[in-house]
Amino acid sequence: MTFATPDTLRSATRYLEKTQHADGSWADGDPFVCARGCAALAAYDGDEMAKVAGRDYLERLQAEDGHFPGKSGMYTDAACTAYALIVLNRFHYSKASLPVSRGLLWLLEAQNPDGSWRGRNANKNAYTTSLCLRALHTFYLYGLAKYRKGVAHVLEKVGAPGFFDEPVSHVYAPVLNLRRIDQLPADIETSFLAYAETRAGKAIEAGQIADVAYLAGTLGAPGESRLRSRCTGWLQEVQNPDGGFGKEKGAVSDPNWTALVVLAMGDLL
Repeated sequence: MTFATPDTLRSATRYLEKTQHADGSWADGDPFVCARGCAALAAYDGDEMAKVAGRDYLERLQAEDGHFPGKSGMYTDAACTAYALIVLNRFHYSKASLPVSRGLLWLLEAQNPDGSWRGRNANKNAYTTSLCLRALHTFYLYGLAKYRKGVAHVLEKVGAPGFFDEPVSHVYAPVLNLRRIDQLPADIETSFLAYAETRAGKAIEAGQIADVAYLAGTLGAPGESRLRSRCTGWLQEVQNPDGGFGKEKGAVSDPNWTALVVLAMGDLL
């Protein structure tokens, strides 16, 4: 089986260290991207000063009301807040810490009456909602009625006709996050595995690095190894000479996609 070689991960983490800005951020300073970079460095023995600088930058991004406002327009405020909290937990922040407690309170107050958190498209919010649920689960808030309502909302979305006709970027996160919080129904997991069989080959043929990484990271959650090995093996083949990865094969390296690949290879999405 092929998952990730030390050289691949070492080169990618060195790329992240080299592209980190002096203030600890990456790219345009979006909290989701910076959280991803921090998580990748923390997972693979990145430079200690780089990890601390990234963590401190992330914490400074938090607004007074507790949320982490997005900067790039790619990720919603709710998604940025949820993922920032998940990553801060990897740096041993508990729900008693001020950044986490403020962020959790904001998430709970930002939940919609139907149990969802608003995504980029109001009608397709399973990505954001599942990530917010994972943040609540990370800090043991799964006994709340709001949590249960959110789970019911996502289960309705992933069980709806046409869900597995959506792009990989829409499908992977609800499936992955439900698996991480032990709420993924067996039939949905089976449907995802069939979906991945079809989509992985197409994504590889098209050179879609991000989609292949999403699939590899999601396949790792249930322990699938054959298709995951194919995905991670291909990812290693398309690593750029500078150690980074672009969104597509041949694209210029980017910290966001590099960190995504690192985490996907390590089953840490």
